[in-house]
Amino acid sequence: MVLERIARAVRSMFSTSTNDGLLSNNAIRLPSAAIYVHWGFSEPVGIMEWDLTVHVDPGDSVGEYLALFNGTIDGSACYLGLQTDIIHPDGYYGVGKGLIFSTWWSFDANDTRVAADGFLELGTHEGRFVGIRRPYEWTGGDYRVALSRAGAELVGDRLTDWFDLTIEPLGQITVGEDRPSPIGPRHWIGAIRFPRRRPQVAAAIEPGGLMFIEVYSGAFTWADVAPWQVDVMAYANGVPCASGTTEYPRPYGKHVPGASVRYDAARSRIDLKLGFEGVPQDPPGTWP
Repeated sequence: MVLERIARAVRSMFSTSTNDGLLSNNAIRLPSAAIYVHWGFSEPVGIMEWDLTVHVDPGDSVGEYLALFNGTIDGSACYLGLQTDIIHPDGYYGVGKGLIFSTWWSFDANDTRVAADGFLELGTHEGRFVGIRRPYEWTGGDYRVALSRAGAELVGDRLTDWFDLTIEPLGQITVGEDRPSPIGPRHWIGAIRFPRRRPQVAAAIEPGGLMFIEVYSGAFTWADVAPWQVDVMAYANGVPCASGTTEYPRPYGKHVPGASVRYDAARSRIDLKLGFEGVPQDPPGTWP
């Protein structure tokens, strides 16, 4: 199978693309983003949540990352989300599905709290960052991921605030409910602390965050990308994101094959598809 993928990648070097789009057998440069969603929140908040439904499970043979939030906490950059195959920095091998949470403001393990079965990464391959990772076998179904301010701590002469990342399974939404209710245990992924801009004001998750989906390992061509369909809605202090925009990045100057994103008004969710060869691509747009 690996040799077959390598052969396709070599052939793709001599392929041409049409209609300003990549062919599915074109070689893929990793990592490659396929979809961007800009959350339209306007105020800083202490908690953000993402309700999501995995309609098609991609498995863990190809490394794919749904970053639910790529933004800032009091000016410090961070991102977080679900991965199909978390890379362990000790030996650089995949450990399967889970969640990650990273920041670029620090390169210090003391700025993290790690779950007993999780691990820490001090990385330099995407700039200097510190991150927490925890395996979690998410599959098809409904989940809620939450990023929440969890308490202050004085570090030297600088006030910081801890932010916890959690995930929990959800039931089906019932009549009279705006959102589905949790049905299982809440799993703590870990925590990172962030410095305050102003000592008297607690650090907050700032507006302007981005959601994206990317391929980061295990694929030689776009045809190798495992199909993943998921729909998502973000909530800031319990209020759903009322507006935003969707777009497609243009790696190599061309559109990504097998990717599509749209706002589903019936479900009030953002629907994302990756790895579906021949899928019609919804145009970039806005909601509501």
